[in-house]
Amino acid sequence: MLIDLRVAQLLCSRVCHDLIGPVGAVNSGIELLGEEGGTLSDDAMALIVRSSAQASRRLAFYRIAFGLGGATGPRAVAEARDLAMALFDKGRAGLDWPAETTRCTEGMVGPEAVKLLLNLVLMAADCLPRGGGVAVRAAPMGEGVGIAVTAVGEGARLRDGIADVMAAEPPPGALSAHTVAAAFAQSLARALGTGIEISEHNGEVRFAALLPFAETES
Repeated sequence: MLIDLRVAQLLCSRVCHDLIGPVGAVNSGIELLGEEGGTLSDDAMALIVRSSAQASRRLAFYRIAFGLGGATGPRAVAEARDLAMALFDKGRAGLDWPAETTRCTEGMVGPEAVKLLLNLVLMAADCLPRGGGVAVRAAPMGEGVGIAVTAVGEGARLRDGIADVMAAEPPPGALSAHTVAAAFAQSLARALGTGIEISEHNGEVRFAALLPFAETES
């Protein structure tokens, strides 16, 4: 229970950390409005619109990636793709997630598998300190849907501590706000009865997993 509480606390810290920037920028835009005597300049309006949209996109993504419940139904993977594309929009890293990879997996995976997929996308983005690209590929296989999420870019590397928190018995102190998404992803994978494979070489980090097929109602 203490471990679960720690994970919840750190996930909250991660969300708050990622929202501070855009929310603070909205506040700055409002302050500019006050300094300009109530007249909204083009710069202030652009700052408010851009930052509020960014905060909204991040909240929508985190609600599905971390929250209770998740994307369901035949378009679950397509909805997850839409959230991820919006999150990456105008960011330092690009996202290559062809729509074809969602159409060929429609209705095949459940909400927890979708949650795992989004967390792997987030982990891949964290591997790109200098920007680059994240590629998502998925295809039905014999026992489930195979996915590969690859981060490519200058200085791409697995963040320190990620391998530790994903171990069967993480060392004390390994869990932090920087590694909690990986720990959460590993918990999701274990709950689904699958695993996460990680490979790293030549400026490329790849996460792969076999998502189990969603259970069908009899």
